[in-house]
Amino acid sequence: MNEKNKLELKKLVQNKHIRLLIIIFIIGITLMVAFQGQENDKSVQTDKEINDVVDDEKRLSDILSQIEGVGDVSVMITYYETVRKDIAYETKTNSMGNNDRSEESEDKKAVMSDGKPMIIKETYPRVKGVIVTASGADDVHVKSAISRAVTAVLDVSAHRVCIYKKED
Repeated sequence: MNEKNKLELKKLVQNKHIRLLIIIFIIGITLMVAFQGQENDKSVQTDKEINDVVDDEKRLSDILSQIEGVGDVSVMITYYETVRKDIAYETKTNSMGNNDRSEESEDKKAVMSDGKPMIIKETYPRVKGVIVTASGADDVHVKSAISRAVTAVLDVSAHRVCIYKKED
C-alpha cells in the first residue's frame, strides 16, 4: 500500500460518521449471529415439545383403549401455550464512585451447566381441549368412563373434552 492510500484510509477512519457506520455494521453482524443461534435452539425445543404432545396423546390412547368397551381410540390434545422454562441468573452489582456522584450498574448473566443455561423451574402448559374418537363411544357408560379418565389425567374440565364415535 503506498503512502497516498494510507493517508486516504487514515482520513476515512478519522471521520466520525464513517467510524459510526463501521461500529453499527459490526454490532449488526454480531446481533445477527447471536439471534441465528437462538433461532436454532428454539426450533429444537419446538420439535421436542411437539414430540412430547404426540407422546402424551399416544399414551392416553393406549390407556383409554384398555377400558372395557372403548375399542379403537384416537386422541388429540391442544394447549394454551408451550412449556416455559425459568433460567437461573447470576447478578453482580458494580459501584463506581466518581467524586461527587456514584453510579451503580447491574450485570446479569445466565448460569451455565454443561454449556447450557441452568433451568430452575419448568412450567407445563394448561390443556385447552381434548378430542377423543372411540369405536365404543356410542355407549353412554363407555363415554362417561372416557370422560372421567381424560379429565382426571389431564386435570381439565369435562366441558373441554369432546368424545365422538369413531367411524368404522
